[in-house]
Order: sequence, then structure tokens, then C-alpha cells
Amino acid sequence: MPVTPQEALQITSVLEQELDRRQVNITLWNNIYKGNQNLGFATDRFKAAFGGLFEGFSDNWSEVVCDAPSERLCPVGFRFGTGDEKDPPAADKGAQRIWQASNMDAWSQVAHTEASVKARSFVLVWADDPDADEVEPEITVEDATQCIVAYEPGSRRKRKAALKRFDGDDGYQYATLYLRDELWKWRRRKGTASGLILPSSLVLTKWEPRGDRPDQQRIDNPLGRVPMVELRNRPRLIDDPTPEHRQVIPLQAALGKLIADMITASEAGAFPARWGTGIDLPKDPITGQEIDDPELWKLAVNKMLRASNPQARFGNFEAADLSNFVAGITLLTEHISALSRTPPTYFMGKIQNVSADALTAAEAGLTSKCRIKTTFLGEDWEEVLRLAFLVKGDTKRGNNPLAETIWRDVEYRTEAQHIDAVLKKKALGVPWRQLMEDAGYTPTQIDRMEAMLEKDAERAGRALAFGGMGGEPPEDVPADVPEAEEVPA
Repeated sequence: MPVTPQEALQITSVLEQELDRRQVNITLWNNIYKGNQNLGFATDRFKAAFGGLFEGFSDNWSEVVCDAPSERLCPVGFRFGTGDEKDPPAADKGAQRIWQASNMDAWSQVAHTEASVKARSFVLVWADDPDADEVEPEITVEDATQCIVAYEPGSRRKRKAALKRFDGDDGYQYATLYLRDELWKWRRRKGTASGLILPSSLVLTKWEPRGDRPDQQRIDNPLGRVPMVELRNRPRLIDDPTPEHRQVIPLQAALGKLIADMITASEAGAFPARWGTGIDLPKDPITGQEIDDPELWKLAVNKMLRASNPQARFGNFEAADLSNFVAGITLLTEHISALSRTPPTYFMGKIQNVSADALTAAEAGLTSKCRIKTTFLGEDWEEVLRLAFLVKGDTKRGNNPLAETIWRDVEYRTEAQHIDAVLKKKALGVPWRQLMEDAGYTPTQIDRMEAMLEKDAERAGRALAFGGMGGEPPEDVPADVPEAEEVPA
């Protein structure tokens, strides 16, 4: 039911406070993903001596941990079932058109990466041009630092409200409150000119209606649902969702410290230091004092040390052994791999003498994790497409609970392994379209191949018909068409 302006402001304030609470963690997780991490285990003495040396250094494995699952999550289509077992649904062409029109084949990857790094990402669905004769939906990916979704008490699916807050380039901060039946738009002057970010409770300026007319402040929501969907990474029942690299953050900090120590040790002791005994230092002919000039002992290709004392000896100390650092770094990367279920091959610069079965086993954990993610993320993308159809006025598909997301295979296999598996499925009687889907083709590609197969079948049929009558086939029939060929259905 509609709310008053005061109630809308109250809901905005509550959501804004929760959004402010999340900012610290989101900023930390994002900085670590980008490699902006301080030497957490370094002492003050070490930082004072070498802090400037490692200011721009980062051996960042958190990016690998976050990108490994997100780069395998690729929706390629959607189905909307009818509930009739005799009428199995094919990939919905209308859904594919909406998906492509909003460039979601690319931006869905961004949404998955953002959720992997910041624990959440958001997708907003609204009309591209509400005043057009034929309204088309627009799907946009939104950032976790700007958006928040609230749910009904006791529910993890029913969205009650959503808020998007962002800064304009005109000195104002803007906010839009999304409710089931209406939208409220606000703006306020930015609190400080110095760039200092203050929590909403300390901002002196208050929200005011955006625009001069009442219809610019409040807009009816014809969808009947909150048009923003939250994509949660590793969702929990009570606890908040977490980013993909949260568990490995302490190990990443320790790894950076070890590498910094190794570089420092290599600078100080990796080159052998030389020593000499029984050497008579030269004397100043005027004062008679021994001359201890360090330049005399700097060796080069064109310089040689000699001593008149037969008891003189020369030698050098052993260089610093860095293998202990390497062992510690290897141990930490192995722990990062185990905790995050990222294949060890992602952390290795080269792979030698590893069988294909061993590589498949090493990726089993990541593959299993990605399949679980497709289950949860698929539900979110299905809701996004339902909202898109509601924008178009299609209530049948907009309220269809039998929607299904079609994902590209999350398991990496060689082309030979992939096709061999498809051929074995064919021997079991799996239909042709399902075989093509399992082979990794998108619904659009499958439709195109099916049309091409039908044309090939028509050409082959005409060639056989004209050949049986002793005549010449038409010009569009290839001359090398086989006499008989089984064409897939």
C-alpha cells in the first residue's frame, strides 16, 4: 500500500544506516582484491626501514581466488516452463532478446565478479523509456556500495524495499527508494567539500524531494514488486554473505610479509661478501698513517687484489640462503588453494608431468563450488527476467515459477574430452538439441545450426529426387551431395 512522504523518509533512513554499516568491510575487501594491502605482520622497525621500498609492491592471490569461480559462471539462456510434461520448454527467444538488448552477456560477468569480491551485487530492472509506445526493459548491474535490499521479516526471498544512493557531479547526492507500489526520489547537498565521507547520521543536510513537481518525487511502480534483485555470494541462513577471499585474507597478508622479507634478505645478503687477512694497508708518504680507502677494495673486471705479505689470505662468505623463504611461501599458497578450493595449477607458473586425470581431480573442488553457485545465482537471474517481462506487460512469464537459467558448463575439459562425452550421450539416446547444449553451444547457435541442418536436408532431398529421374539437380544443389546420408533431426 502507498506510504506517506514521512514514512518514505523513515524507510530511506533505516536502509541508509545499514548501507553505511557495510561500507567499511566492502572497502576493505575491494582494496585487498586490488592488491592495496599493507604489511600486516611487519614490525614498526621494519616499516620504518623498508616501508617505502614495498609501498607499491603486491603479490596478490586474492584476485585469483575471486576470479576463479566468477569466470566460469556464464548464463547463456532461459526457459519458461508450462507445467505440461508433454510440452518441454525450449530456450525462450524473448528472454534472450531482452538479455542481449541490455548487454547482459557481458555485464552478468561483472555482477558475478562484484559479488565474489564484495559479497553482494545488485541488478536493477526498469523501463528503458517509460513514455515509449512499446516499453522495453533495461537491466543494469549496480554496486554494493550504493545499493541495499530489505526483506520481509522472516523471509529471505520476499523483497520489501530497496535503496540506491549515489553522488552526482552537480554537488548533490541522490537516492531512490524502491517499494512494491511506488518509487520515491530524493536529493541533498553533499555534506563536505573536502571529500570526507560521513555516515548518514552525521550529515547535516537532509533529504528533500527531487524536482519541483510532485510527480518527480513519487512514481507509481506498475510491476507490483521491488525492481531490484540482490545477488549474494555464499549466502547463509542468519549470517551475512561473505566474499570469496575472506578466509584467505590473513594468509595473503602473511604471504606478502614473507616475500618482503625475502626481497630484503636478497638485497642484503644474496651477494657473497669478501674478506681478507694479513694484508698490509698502504701508508701515506707524508703522515705515515695507513690508508683505509674502501675504493681500494671494490673489485671489478679491470681490478685485482694483491698483498706483499706471504701470510695474506682472501676468501668470501656464503650468500644468504633464500630457500627457507621459498618453502614458507609455497606452504602459504598451498593453504590458500586448499581453503578457497582454487586449483593448485592456478598458483603455479608451470606444470610438468601432470596427467589429464590429475588436473581434473585438482579442479573437482572448484567445479563443485561453481555448480552450487549456479543454483543460487540462477534463482536470482530468473527473478530478473520475470521483472523484465513484467515491464513489457507479459504477466504470464512475469509470474511463471517454472523459469530456469541455462548455464555454460562450469567444468573445463579439452575439446576431445567434451565431444567424446557428447557422442557417448548420443549412444544413450539423448536428443540432438540437448547434445548441442551439453557441447557448450548457446540457444542462438543451436537455432542457427538447426536451420542450417533443415536447409541441408532440403538440398539433399532435391538432389536425390532429380538424380532418380535422371535429370540434373537445380543450380543451388551441390554436385558432391552423397547418394544417401542420414541427417540429424
